[in-house]
Amino acid sequence: MQRYVEPLTFALVMFPLAAALFTLPYVLYSYRRYGSILPMRVLCVYAFIFYLMCVYCLAILPFPSADTVVTQHVGLNLIPFSYVPEILTATVEFSIKDPSTWMSAFFASGLYEPVLNILMFLPLGVFLRYYFGWGRRRTVLTALALSLFLEVTQYTATYGLAPFRYRLTDVNDLIHNTLGGLLGYAVTPFLTGFLPSRERLNQLSYQRGRRVSYIRRLMAFLTDQALVSGAATMLGYFLPRNWCYVALVILLGVVAGQCGGATPGKLLVRIRVADAGGGSARLWQHLARCLMLHVGVARLDIFFGGAGVLLSFLLLTAAFLGAVKGGIRNRPQTMFDRWTHTMVESSIPCPQEDTP
Repeated sequence: MQRYVEPLTFALVMFPLAAALFTLPYVLYSYRRYGSILPMRVLCVYAFIFYLMCVYCLAILPFPSADTVVTQHVGLNLIPFSYVPEILTATVEFSIKDPSTWMSAFFASGLYEPVLNILMFLPLGVFLRYYFGWGRRRTVLTALALSLFLEVTQYTATYGLAPFRYRLTDVNDLIHNTLGGLLGYAVTPFLTGFLPSRERLNQLSYQRGRRVSYIRRLMAFLTDQALVSGAATMLGYFLPRNWCYVALVILLGVVAGQCGGATPGKLLVRIRVADAGGGSARLWQHLARCLMLHVGVARLDIFFGGAGVLLSFLLLTAAFLGAVKGGIRNRPQTMFDRWTHTMVESSIPCPQEDTP
């Protein structure tokens, strides 16, 4: 079992990095698709990523060193079930009455490798059926494709990264892995019966997405701020940078007024600004919001120098405390909403059925 410890340990160590790289794209996808981030959905997605990392590491690790002496040629086996004669002729000590012999007989007989290959792909079938909602045929083909990818990786010595071929490329692995995916598909209803269905997860995600969270607003704000600041920096080589910035903020408000209350950042996470009384917000409301947020919060130093930084900090602190107060009261409304008599709403429709 020691041969499996190093690959799994490596997958565990590298998982936080993979999760960090995946987080921002996943958050953007979730907000665009559902308008919310559901903890159960996050758990499923990150568990699936960790599972795939474990499978890949088990297939390619540990790497041999360049100075390893090759004593046996590792090639290609295209004979299905070639291990059966070895299992039938293996001499093992086994007694049904003595449980202490069961594990040693299992590993000594050569049966453990086919069984472990089947079990390794069983979670894949469960994930694909439960979370992704895939049918049997698509699940089986995906298991076959993933297994083929791993076998090609082994046959090419991890695409030339290893000094030589160190794993047998075996057609039996394709058979067992595909069978494992099919078995996982078959047992999914028994393993996930206590979990909420995929349809229920979608329904909860859309319901939560109707109320725009502060994180969703913040992502829209940071996107718009990055666009305005980047454009102002480029124009600043030819024109006064600060006034370019203010002009671009005003242009952002005009764009929001002409695009149904959505700036580029808001389009990214699919939210829009509307009048608090219902209907579309007026142009002055969009301009006021943009100037408050992108000048008042972000760049008061344009007009007041060093003191503007302090004023922006105080305004940001007041906005944060107001957001906390609104969160406690279950009313996600900021002081900018109240001052401009506007509200931020989701622009995502809530269909009856959808895919994850």
